[in-house]
Amino acid sequence: MVHENIKGLKGWLRTTWFPYTDQLPEDKKEEFLRLVVSEYTKAHPVDPEGKTHVNMVRLEVEANNL
Repeated sequence: MVHENIKGLKGWLRTTWFPYTDQLPEDKKEEFLRLVVSEYTKAHPVDPEGKTHVNMVRLEVEANNL
């Protein structure tokens, strides 16, 4: 997944990591996301265009009622 910038990465984390962030006090959520983005971009720097890249796999499951 490619995000246009660090702000985009943080926004994506905000909307997809809610199972984790919802467990935090409201006043700690932004700091948590800032720290995650900071540590992630240390290990996976932004590209020359300022974009961030996240390797991921999408798992889709289809269930049938037997």
